[in-house]
Amino acid sequence: MRKAQPQPSSPGSSSFPRSVRIGALFGVDIHLDASVVVIFVLVVWVLGANVFPSWHPQWSGALNWTTSLLAGIAFFVSLLLHELAHSLMARRLGVPVPRITLFMLGGVSEMQDEPANPKQEFWIAIVGPATSAVLGVLFTALASMLAEPDFADWLAQDKGAALASLAPLPTLLFWLGSINFVLAVFNMMPGFPLDGGRVLRATLWWFTGNLEKATRWAAAGGRAFGWALVLLGVFQVLGGVLQGLWLILIGWFIVSAASGSYSQLLMRRALQGCRVADVMRTHFETVDADLSVAEFIDDFLLKSSQRLWPVTSHERLAGFASLDEIRNVAPDERHQRLRDVMRTDLPDLTLPADADAMQAMQRLALRTTPMAVVRGDQVVGLLSQEDLMKWLTLHRR
Repeated sequence: MRKAQPQPSSPGSSSFPRSVRIGALFGVDIHLDASVVVIFVLVVWVLGANVFPSWHPQWSGALNWTTSLLAGIAFFVSLLLHELAHSLMARRLGVPVPRITLFMLGGVSEMQDEPANPKQEFWIAIVGPATSAVLGVLFTALASMLAEPDFADWLAQDKGAALASLAPLPTLLFWLGSINFVLAVFNMMPGFPLDGGRVLRATLWWFTGNLEKATRWAAAGGRAFGWALVLLGVFQVLGGVLQGLWLILIGWFIVSAASGSYSQLLMRRALQGCRVADVMRTHFETVDADLSVAEFIDDFLLKSSQRLWPVTSHERLAGFASLDEIRNVAPDERHQRLRDVMRTDLPDLTLPADADAMQAMQRLALRTTPMAVVRGDQVVGLLSQEDLMKWLTLHRR
């Protein structure tokens, strides 16, 4: 599964706000969302409490749970390889991918641009499921090599006895092969923005020559597929099958992602050719670095809806002040000057006035506070997610 890039979100939220960077592979940052803990615990629990005990009732508890834990880790390595395949193919075709984020329902390769043509879209989409299918074959083959010589025949005749004959390592590999086949098949479902939906969009794009129309049709198909999963999950829950809750969750995610992906394309079209200076807010206040914290609170923070104040010294930008910094100052220490408590990491809080507005949207999607727009060392505006959404509402074509 993948998506083109982070989207603007509602005030106070962001795309994967709780993700943590764990490293990089081939120049692509790898992030883990906090929700990964949920699915990891669930996978390990299902394997340790149900799957492996049913295969190996003779295993000790320690062996069972150790194998389950290793299988859970290997499962997420498989997800990472699936997403890494998307990212490396995209980069090979000239589409930058700064990072991959793994989360509860899979992962996303966050591309900075849409593919330039249907061929690029097809290859970027298809390589993920193909990677999962290859991993499925590889892990299953390794499990068979480590199993008894007649394991394949035995599996066809008596599956329970065949699985019981597996040692811990081939057990892990056999399950991992099976789950990668499931990942390949599921991701090829025609539910945009699943990989199968991306392949469908590439096909529609090739036939119509119109990316917006192809995206609209593929998104409609994705919403229909998602609602079908939700409906199936509801029927299962009503029938007493609690696994239907997962279908409801996955279906709802696909519906939301399909709608969001189409909206994202419209945003990209609307912002095409725009610079930050075209969409920024130009009515704002600055404060002097020698102002006391108490004066700042009384005269600015409590009297304005502005959420970020550029702090200047000798008419040059020196830092930033907001509620986040001020609330950490104890009441009896508010005689301090703003220069003593302000943030000074200017690159993290500023945007060049001539920067691409679409790139600014990507940075703002990962924040909950505005950013200052600068020309040299002068602040010329502020830009927030709300400002962008307001501009898009008025200019979307």
